[in-house]
Amino acid sequence: MSNEEQKYFERLNIPVLSIESIKNLIRDDVADTIKCWESGRDIDKQCFHIIGPAGVGKTDVCEQLRKELSEETGKDFQMIMVKSPVLSRDDFIIPFPVVSSDTATFKMLYSDFVPRGEDTYGLFVIDECSRGDHSLQQLFWQVQNEYKVHLQAFPKGWFVITTDNPDDSEYQVDSMEDAAGLRRQLHLYTEVSVKDFLSYAKVADFHPLIIEFISANPDYLYDFDSQKVGAVFANPASYEKLSNHLHKIDRDGKGNFNNNDFLRIESLASGLLNVNKARMFVEFAREGKDINPKDIFYNFPKVKKQIVELINKKDNAGISKIMTGFVNYLTTQCPEYKKDEKELLYVGEYLSTVPLDAAAIFITSIDSFGRNTKEFKYMTSMHVELMKQPQYKANFYEVIVKLGNKQ
Repeated sequence: MSNEEQKYFERLNIPVLSIESIKNLIRDDVADTIKCWESGRDIDKQCFHIIGPAGVGKTDVCEQLRKELSEETGKDFQMIMVKSPVLSRDDFIIPFPVVSSDTATFKMLYSDFVPRGEDTYGLFVIDECSRGDHSLQQLFWQVQNEYKVHLQAFPKGWFVITTDNPDDSEYQVDSMEDAAGLRRQLHLYTEVSVKDFLSYAKVADFHPLIIEFISANPDYLYDFDSQKVGAVFANPASYEKLSNHLHKIDRDGKGNFNNNDFLRIESLASGLLNVNKARMFVEFAREGKDINPKDIFYNFPKVKKQIVELINKKDNAGISKIMTGFVNYLTTQCPEYKKDEKELLYVGEYLSTVPLDAAAIFITSIDSFGRNTKEFKYMTSMHVELMKQPQYKANFYEVIVKLGNKQ
């Protein structure tokens, strides 16, 4: 396979993780480093390099890291984020003359970009590092390797993170991939994760329409096809911006949009997602033609006819897409239910209605989560309650068990 055919992470031979996993990995490493210092072991710091598509949340996750590290370590973490494409080496370090009676010498004037304060803690984030010019990248090599700019050392409590787009055909980067450059950092690649997006959307209080639209249409979270041809493309960052606009228009929080509101929303969404995705979003918001995972949970009879029509058409792709969206909705939103209420009956009826291969996604998703995660505990508890339904146990679970024993 040629370099042109390989993905960037394949060329570098580095791991691919969700943005949430990367955040947790870096947070734990920084916190553990500080604990080592406090216990008397003067361990080296690690510089991390986060690589991923535009809009996937690389810069946002750095602010989340700052907040979480402040809470976990008890230190007041600051953050300096520098944008490589708009800066030069002289923005960091400028020589200026100092004249005495005998000689003229030069000293260095350091900008406010360089962190100071002996007892301070923080994150120095170099955004789009590989899009800076060559001389700037050389200066950043020193930052990554020595935690200093020229002779000005960073405070010990400051950690360095760099972010980049992949060096693929869709991006213009000046990647310096010699051995010296690669060894300076720990490289991590992130791809788009619907689960991470929906989890973040819930915590960040995105407008419900965004959460429902992506839950029902997970493939629309990132529009790779539009990106490849240089068009405006839907991505997690653009959906967050659209959510802010929806909150501004929906001031009472009830989602009662009128025709003028929808026209305004479509215009705004077109500039963030592109015209095609904006029309799909507005159509979903107006009429709810897509099967909403929220409706399956709270009112399955409302959408059962549509699902049965897909089954009769043998639209396996559509059925699996709905099931995947439903599982994403459950595991990221964790909607509340009572053991003796209709929601569990609706879930059981839904799983007993769809073909077995699609319904099996519900069970296999449980095993994809760690045993101590909230997702695993939520899905396991629901499964235990569903097992009390004769229809679910006989038509779904026992059939899956028998099929598994045959394989």
